[in-house]
Amino acid sequence: MKRRTARQLVHLLSDIRHATHCSTLRAAATNRAMALAATEHDADAADRDDAHNTDDNAEATRDAHQAKPIRSGS
Repeated sequence: MKRRTARQLVHLLSDIRHATHCSTLRAAATNRAMALAATEHDADAADRDDAHNTDDNAEATRDAHQAKPIRSGS
């Protein structure tokens, strides 16, 4: 094995620390992106559910109005 100078070892250690720091930052960014995507997906699902419920409520109201007997004006 080739002998390394102290300067080379310090540089190698610095490179290892930098790589570790970068991979940690990438992992944190990936986790954050996944959390945001999940939050957006849940919000979209909730919006779709709300829209579906609103449509159901409008349909039920329409059905209720149609089911009422018409009163005569006399």
